[in-house]
Amino acid sequence: MRRPIRNLAAGVFTAAVSALAVALPAAPAGAAPATLTTLTCTGTSTTTYDPPITTTAATSTRTIDQTYGPCVGTGAAASITGGTHTSANTTQRSCLQLLSTATVSWTINWSNGQSSTVTAQRVSNLAGAVFTNDFTGSVTSGYLAGHDFIETMTAPSLQITTCTLLGGSVSSIGALHTFTLL
Repeated sequence: MRRPIRNLAAGVFTAAVSALAVALPAAPAGAAPATLTTLTCTGTSTTTYDPPITTTAATSTRTIDQTYGPCVGTGAAASITGGTHTSANTTQRSCLQLLSTATVSWTINWSNGQSSTVTAQRVSNLAGAVFTNDFTGSVTSGYLAGHDFIETMTAPSLQITTCTLLGGSVSSIGALHTFTLL
């Protein structure tokens, strides 16, 4: 008598699985499973001011040379091992502006030959011997467009403190960075 019950149970199970297969949508033919895209980079930057900036706003050329790397990525960012950002602009600036909040944009040239333009809100902080910039934003165009990111820049603050409090000047800032694609 056990065999008919076992056959009946197997038949009910097969019918239930068949009904689910019809009711659930199928994945498109050839579709690969979704892969999460992540990217984390460490790096350094050097920002120079020519002539050096002081508490009085004056025309100065700021040059930024930044490296991203090493980088570790997954999904669409798996091929990225590093990147660079280099820019220069001349405008009125002072060391007091280093402590301001602003919306900023720049382009990162990745090691895989692609580039990303990013836009972020920059929040600066000076605490003791450390100057930080926290950037929160998104990739607005190019490679990885639509992804959000955070970047933290950390630098010694002696030149900035001397400039803002004692009337000194800032000629360059060397910093460490961490970039994380969210």
